Amino acid sequence: MNDIMNRKSIRLILLGLLLSQLSFAQESQDQKKQNFWNRVSVGGNLGVQFGTVSAINISPEVVFRAVDQLHIGLGFSYNYVQANKYFFDTVSREYINYKENIWGGRIFARYYLRSLFDNFLGDFFVHAEYEYLYYTMPYRQDPRGTIFDPYNYPYSRGKSTWEINSLFLGGGYEQSLGSKAYMDILILYNFNETYYSPYSNPLFRIGFGAHL
Repeated sequence: MNDIMNRKSIRLILLGLLLSQLSFAQESQDQKKQNFWNRVSVGGNLGVQFGTVSAINISPEVVFRAVDQLHIGLGFSYNYVQANKYFFDTVSREYINYKENIWGGRIFARYYLRSLFDNFLGDFFVHAEYEYLYYTMPYRQDPRGTIFDPYNYPYSRGKSTWEINSLFLGGGYEQSLGSKAYMDILILYNFNETYYSPYSNPLFRIGFGAHL
């Protein structure tokens, strides 16, 4: 009888240990998932530019806090560009308005100064970003073209495709809007600015986001 009771007790103890290990493993897995999502934030930027060429930039993004205050982000970019009286047709003697939809993506790294400051200065950050853009223009460069842009480059009617690679460096400030929501204000400089870039230096952005 005692042997039977001892064997039952041992089985119950082993079963209890197994269930406790399974429960601990589940809790550890849930904790890891929770810690991961606590590092993620979602949001986006809105950029506006006025002048000879007006542009609106909309870019949703996902950001992950990798190490300490270093954040890595991925974003999708859409730009709407409008230039009134941008081209001049020397044959018809008329100005041509120009509108364009530009698509692309970007990857960036951002480091907050919270490791150095425990006050409002810690909400400042430095920002580095690479962006790829793609768009199609209804005109193509042609040395014998009769349509000219403001820089006196000749064009003729015809489809042309352009790819733009931009490298932005700058900084910004994050303003808390509650327990999880925030707003970013950025000032960036494009170190790879080209004639066909939709931006002009410096570039101002306003972004909104929320921590998960």
